[in-house]
This record gives sequence, C-alpha cells and structure tokens, in this order.
Amino acid sequence: MDRNDDMNLDELKDLLSDVPDDGGFDLESIIAEVEGRAPAAPTPEPEPAKAAPVHTAESAREPSPVQTAPKVKTAPKPKAAPVEPDTAPEAESEDPRAARIAAREAKAAEHEQKAAEKRAERRAKREEKLAEREEKQAEKAAAAPKKEKTERVSRKQARAERLAAEQEEENEDIEVLDPDQSARVFRRRSAGLNARSILVLILAAAAAYLSLAPSFTQLPLPSVIDIVANPTLGIGALLLLQLLAMLIGVDIFSMGFSELLHGRPCRETLVSVAIIAAILHSVSLIVFPEQNGVTTPYIAATILLLYAMMREDRARYAARSRSYKAVAQADRPVAVYSHYDEVDDACRAAKGPLFNKNDFLTELERPDTVDRFSMIYAPLALALSIILALVSSLGRGEPVRFFWAFSAVTAVAAPIGLLCAFGAGYKNIARRLLASGAAIAGARQANLLRGTEEVVLAENDLFPTGSIELESIKAVGQMSEERILSFATSLTTAAGLELGRTLDAAARQHAIVPLSAQDVRAVEGGLTGHVGSSYVVLGTGALMVNMGITIPAEGDTTTMYLLADNQLVGIIALRYMPTKNTYKAMRLMRRMHMNAVIAACDFNVSPAMVEEEFDLRRGFADQPDPAGVRRLLDPSYAKGDAPAAILTREGAGPFMQVLRCADKLAGAVRSALTLSTFAGLFGILIVFYLVFQNQAAALPVQHLLLYLLIWYIPVFIINQQAR
Repeated sequence: MDRNDDMNLDELKDLLSDVPDDGGFDLESIIAEVEGRAPAAPTPEPEPAKAAPVHTAESAREPSPVQTAPKVKTAPKPKAAPVEPDTAPEAESEDPRAARIAAREAKAAEHEQKAAEKRAERRAKREEKLAEREEKQAEKAAAAPKKEKTERVSRKQARAERLAAEQEEENEDIEVLDPDQSARVFRRRSAGLNARSILVLILAAAAAYLSLAPSFTQLPLPSVIDIVANPTLGIGALLLLQLLAMLIGVDIFSMGFSELLHGRPCRETLVSVAIIAAILHSVSLIVFPEQNGVTTPYIAATILLLYAMMREDRARYAARSRSYKAVAQADRPVAVYSHYDEVDDACRAAKGPLFNKNDFLTELERPDTVDRFSMIYAPLALALSIILALVSSLGRGEPVRFFWAFSAVTAVAAPIGLLCAFGAGYKNIARRLLASGAAIAGARQANLLRGTEEVVLAENDLFPTGSIELESIKAVGQMSEERILSFATSLTTAAGLELGRTLDAAARQHAIVPLSAQDVRAVEGGLTGHVGSSYVVLGTGALMVNMGITIPAEGDTTTMYLLADNQLVGIIALRYMPTKNTYKAMRLMRRMHMNAVIAACDFNVSPAMVEEEFDLRRGFADQPDPAGVRRLLDPSYAKGDAPAAILTREGAGPFMQVLRCADKLAGAVRSALTLSTFAGLFGILIVFYLVFQNQAAALPVQHLLLYLLIWYIPVFIINQQAR
C-alpha cells in the first residue's frame, strides 16, 4: 500500500474526537492498531457514584464515526485481555439498587452492632449485680458471727454491769458481822426456832383435828368444842390455838408486818396476812352466823404456814452458822469467783486470794434469790387476793362474803413450797461444804457460779504435791546423769514449777547440789537459762523438733529433753499420777458440761496430756499461750468481783465440790420457786372461781390442807436432792 494513499490519521483522530465516549470502544487502542503498535493497557476510570450515562438526541441520530470510516486492510488483530469497560454499562445500571442494598446492609449491621452492644451491656450489668449480691451475702454471712458475738458480749457485759450496780447499791444497807460471834448467835437462833416450831406443829395438828373431826364421826370430839354443835366455842377454841401459835412465832409474825410497812413485802408478810385474814373470817362467822360459805375457818392451814416459815428460818440460820464457822476457822482462805473475761469473752470460775474477809461476809448478808423473788411475788399475790375477794363479795352483792374469800385466797397464795424453797437445801449444802473445808454465800452467788462456762485450773489443782515422780534419766552425750539432774533441777526450781519440787527431792536423795540458774525464761514447750557457763534448754519433744534437734522416737508426752550449748545431753522421763480425788473432780466437771482452762506453767501439762491422763473427751481442755497463762495466774485477775465461795483446801476436788454444790443449790431453788409460783397463782384463780360461785362444799379446810401438802411434796424431794 502506497504511503500517499494512506489515510490522514490526524484528520481521522480529529473526526473521532467529536464522538461522545460511551465506553463502546477505546480510541487509543484503535490508533495503536492502525499504526501497528501494541495497544496500551486500558486505564480504569473511577466509577461515578450515582450518575447514569446520558444519551442525547444528537448522538442517537448521528452515525458512528467507526461505521462511516473507509475499510482499511490491516494485520490480524491480536487477542487482547478482556476490557473492563465492556461491563461498565451493565454495572452502572445496577448501582442504585446495590447502593440501597448496601445501605440496608450497613444499617442492619449497625443495628445488629448496637443490639449486641446493648446485650453485652445488660449481661455486664446482670453479672455486676449478681457479683454485688454474692458479695453482700458473703459479707452478711461473715458479719453474722461477729454480730452474734457482739450481742452476746454486750449481754454479758450488761449482766456484769447490772450485778455490779445492784451490789454497790445493796452494800450501803449491809452490816458486816463478826464471823465467830455470828456463828454462835445463828446456831442458838436455829436451835430456838427448832424447838418453837415443834410447838407450832403440835398446835397445827390440834387445829386440824378440831376442824376435821366434825366431818368424821369416827373421830371423838367433845361437843363443847364441836363447831357443828357449838359454833361459838368451837371457833373460839380455834382462835385460841391461832393466838398461841402467833405468840410462839411472834418474830415471824412481826417481821411480816414490819417489812410490809417498810414497803418490802416478803414471804413472812404472806403468812402474817393469811393469819389476820383467818382471824377476821373466824370473827365474822361468830358475828354473822347466817352468812353463806364454809362454817369452819382456815386456822389449821394458817398455823401450818407459820410452822413452814419457822422451819425455813431455822434451816437458814443453821446454814449461815456453818458458813460463818468456815470463815472463822480459815486463816488464809481462797476465794472462788465468777469472773467475766472480756479478753476471751467467757464466764469463768476462778480461784484467787481473798483480799478482805469482809467481802465474803458482805455476800453472806446480801439479800438472796428467794428474798428478791418474794419482793415481786408477795405484792402481786396480795393485790390479787384483795381484788378477787372484793369481786367475789361485792360483785355478788354479799359484802360479808369478803372475809371468807380473803381468807381462802390468802391461804393458797402462800404455798408451803415457796415458804421452804431455800432453807432446807442451803442447810444441806452448807453441811457438806463445811466438811470439805468450804462455804458458799447463798443461792444468788450459787447461781452466778452455775452460769460459768469454763473452770480455770492450775497445775497444783491437776497434779498436787506427790503426784509427780521421776522415772529415769538417760545420758546422751558425755555429761553424767547427776549433772543432768542438777541442770534440770536448777531451771525448774528457778521457774517456780511444781515439777521443781519433785526434781529437787530426787537430787537431795542422791546428794546432788543444784546450781544457780540465771536468766530463766519460759518459752512455749520449755525453759531456757544459763546454768554455770552453759546455756541450757529444757523442754518437750515438740520444742526440740522446732529447734532442729534430732530426738529418739520412743519418747512420750511426759518426757523432757535437756540441751547444753545446743547439744542434746540427756533425756528425763517423768510419771504423772492423777490422784483419786482429782480424777473424780475432772469426771464431775465433764458431767457438768464445763470445760477446763489450763493455767499451768509446767510445760509437760498440756490439753492433750490432761485429756489422756484423765480419760476425757477430746477438746475438753484448752490452754492459752504463756502470756495468757500469766494473766490467768495473776492474783488480781478477778479482784473486782465479789467472792461467791471460799476454800480452805487446795486441789481440784474441793474446787469442783463447791461448783457442784452451787449447781445443785441454784437448781433446787429455781425449781422450787417455779413450782410454788404456779401453785400459788393457780390456787388463787381456783379459789376465786369457787368462792364467786359460792361452792362452799368444794372449799372445806381439808381440801385446802391437801392442796398445800400436795404441792409441797415435789419441793421436799428437790430439797432432799440438794446435798
């Protein structure tokens, strides 16, 4: 092809430049193909966001420049890679839908993300609340024992403070008596009351015979004093017996009204009021013979009440005489205290020196449990008696019936069990304690000792003198057995242990002179100090193990090991032999459900050793650290407390005997007061109902006597057990 015949490519380019580019062809590729060059790689154009291709009317009418161009022979067109613009029109036609789909997907993804965030936030809040609730429950569970302990401590402290305040208030009105003189005076009063009470009992039997004989034809009775045949003389004979009984027991009768006038009604007041009510009823029967009700007054019952009150005072004077005798005979008595330990939060029975005898003498004169109870019961019973007597008389329109109602109600308002609730048991306990060389101040102090939880026992209580023996001495190194015994004796004697007496006695038997020990100190499980020029350690196997010393395996809990300059030089075997009295005392403590607190400086005496030697349950004994032992053994440990009892003998036997007797006395008094209170209140209500209904046949003298005696039977049995 001639070059001159070739097309003017520049003109063709200018011609084609007027054609709008719709993506159907590539001008640069066409030109490169015509010139015989390789087509350039197409450059992708950015896709418009939402603009669609615009086709104008002119472009639709004008023919395509490629179609109007003359045909030219060219070389075969090489295969080119598929060009992206071929699909551009189709993609551009789907852009709005894709955009909407993308927008919806983006919105859904955003919504799902927000929902996931909300779910995660709610889950986190639930977990946080659950953790907070569990934490609060854990804190509440942990704080519950502390709160309970705080409440328990506050109650114990309040009780101790209340008792201290009451004692301080009562001390102003208490007069301390001479023990020797009081023992003799109270013994004479007891003997006098015993003789006079027998006379009153005879008068009570005579009054009962005069009251019951008219109802039984088999009993002989002169018609002159027969209440049915001759009411005036019969009632007059009963009044005579009542007056004689009053004269014999004038101290009881006068004390009742004296305490009433001073605003302190007591048991004697109930008896005195019952006697006056019976006398008024007897006089009303003579003055108003036609009145409704019983025809026989309750004089037999009131004389019996007077006898019971006299026997109570007789027993009480006898018990106080024995207690004063124990104080007078003791040169240096040991006091027993009920002490509340604020450090350990425990009520403990502890022994200590009696700093002043007047402290115990004051406790002997202090108002007792029964006295304090009667100051509550007596006003209540008297008020009920007057009110119910008025209701059953004036309420029924019969004022004269008041004397019968008042006499009947006051007779049962003072049950014999209440009148004899303390004296008999106290007398029995005082007799037994005096034989053991001890005395207790009364039921109130016995109740304090009964409330103790633990008993403080020293090494002398568990193993008194003579109950420890030296079994053998074994030399491990080059030191002789005599020198080993000398070193051990020096340390234990300087520490003031009971064990030192045993070793010192053994050393003297072998003519061994102990050396002097310096800087002796008590450590957990042993003693340390300097003996001569050597640093000596004497202790148990546990102490040796803690120090890293190898010891033989055949040792037991009562084997001691001696170190001299950190070298094991000797093994000392001991034998602890519990005495019979101590063994019984520890078993008694177990039956009383008390625990032992061991305040022993002897490092061999441990809770495990005590439980093993005395065959006790595990956990029965406890022992504080050496500082706690020194605090328990301090003479001023219970100095601020009032002494509840005294001891004149050492050992756990007399100590536990006091605690056992205190438990029996406090229990007997509590049971007697409970039964008698129920009997008195129940009897008042029954008698009121019968009098209100005018059931005279149900309230004869024999029925009231039987009621009083039946309720006294359990109290009598209880008092006999308090020994």
